[in-house]
Amino acid sequence: MKNSPKRIHLIVFLATSLLTTISVNAEEDHAHGSEVSDTHEQHDAKGPHGGKLLEAGDSQVELAIFERGVPPEYRAWITHQGRPITEHPAKLRVTLTRLGGQQDTFHFTATGDYWLGSGVVEEPHSFDVEVTLEVEGTSHRWAYESHEGRVTIRSDIAAAAGIRAAIADAGIIRQTQRLYGNTVMDPNRISHIRARFPGTIAQVKTNIGDNVKAGQVLAVIESNESLRPYKIRSPLSGIITARHANPGEFAHEQELFVIANYDHLWAELRAFPNQMNQIAVGQLVTLSAMDRTIASEIKHFLPNESNLPFMRARVPINNVEAAWTPGVWVEAEVVVSEQEAPLVVDNRALQSFRDWTVVFIKVGDQYEIRPLTLGRQDSQFTEVLAGLNRGDQYVVENSYLIKADVEKSGASHDH
Repeated sequence: MKNSPKRIHLIVFLATSLLTTISVNAEEDHAHGSEVSDTHEQHDAKGPHGGKLLEAGDSQVELAIFERGVPPEYRAWITHQGRPITEHPAKLRVTLTRLGGQQDTFHFTATGDYWLGSGVVEEPHSFDVEVTLEVEGTSHRWAYESHEGRVTIRSDIAAAAGIRAAIADAGIIRQTQRLYGNTVMDPNRISHIRARFPGTIAQVKTNIGDNVKAGQVLAVIESNESLRPYKIRSPLSGIITARHANPGEFAHEQELFVIANYDHLWAELRAFPNQMNQIAVGQLVTLSAMDRTIASEIKHFLPNESNLPFMRARVPINNVEAAWTPGVWVEAEVVVSEQEAPLVVDNRALQSFRDWTVVFIKVGDQYEIRPLTLGRQDSQFTEVLAGLNRGDQYVVENSYLIKADVEKSGASHDH
C-alpha cells in the first residue's frame, strides 16, 4: 500500500520534530561538556597528548582514551607544580556512570611516562565522568559529561513517531530449512456426482459457481425403472465447479456435477535427499505466498509420482477465509531445531552504526547506542552474547529514526 500525501507529510513533520528535541554531545576524544572541580570551573582544553586537560591549583591531569593497536584504555599524564609525576605518591581514579546507572571504576598505575588505567573502556564511550586526584596531600575532583550516540526524545514525540521499545530477555532461536512447492486441493473435499439410477433429468436447481450446502438439492431425475422422480443432493458444502446436466437429458453414468470445498488445502513441498535428514513429520512450517503467511506443520510424506528425486512433504492449510487458492507457488520455512538462548533481541531492532551492529536502549526519554556481539540468528530473533543486559529496554520499531538523528547530530568517534 502506497503512502498517501498526508502520511508522507506526517513522517517529514515527525522527523523534523525529533531533530528539534534531541541533544547529542560527542567528540572524538570522548571528553567534552562542562566540568567543575573543588577549586574553580574548568574550560575545554586539550593537553600535549591530545587528551582532556583538567586543572586545579598547582595540579594538572591530562586524560585520554588510547586505542591504537590495543583495546581502549585510559592513559593519564599528571603534573604538579610544573613537574611531571611519573610515580607514587599520587592516586588517580576515574569513575564512569553510564546511561542506566552502571558504573565502571578505573585505578591508575604509573607506567613509564604515563599512568595506565585498570581494565578496558568498553563501548560505547558515553558516560558521565568523575575524576579524583590525590597528590602532595591535596585532593582534587572534576566531573564532566562525555556522551556519544545519545539522544533525548520526549515521550509524546516518540509515541507519535511510532518508536516502540521491548524488554531484552531470553528466547528461542529456531534454525530453519527452506523448501518450495505448490498448493493443491484436498482430494477428500472434491465430489464427482452421478445419477444413482438411469433416468431423465427433470430439473436442475444449481449452476456453475453456486455455493451449496451439504444436503442441498442439485437436480431431480425421473427414474426409468420406477418412473418416479428422485433428488440428487450435494454430499458436501462447497462450490459447483462443473455442471454437465440439463433438463430433458438422459442421466446414466456420466458426471453431472463437480463440487469442491476450498476451506482446506494442502501445500506439497519438495524435500530433496540432502534435506531429508533434517525434515520430519510434526515440524512447524511457515508458508509464504502472495504477500500472505500461514503457520502449519508437516503431516506426512509421499513419494513423487514422476519418479524425480524428491519427496513431497504435505502441509495442511486452513483456508476458511478463502485467502489461498490451488496451484500457487509457495515458499516454506521449516523449523528443524529449537535452541534456548539466554538473551535475544528482535531483528527489527538491529541497526548498523560505524563498524558495529547496535541496538538503541531506552532510559526515560533518553536513547543510546549499544554495540552488540551477536550469536545465532533466525528469521525473527538474534542471540546477544555481549553488549546488552537482560531487562534493558531497547527500541524495536522505527529505531532507524533514532539512528538518523544521531548521525545528523555529527557525533563522531575516532577508532
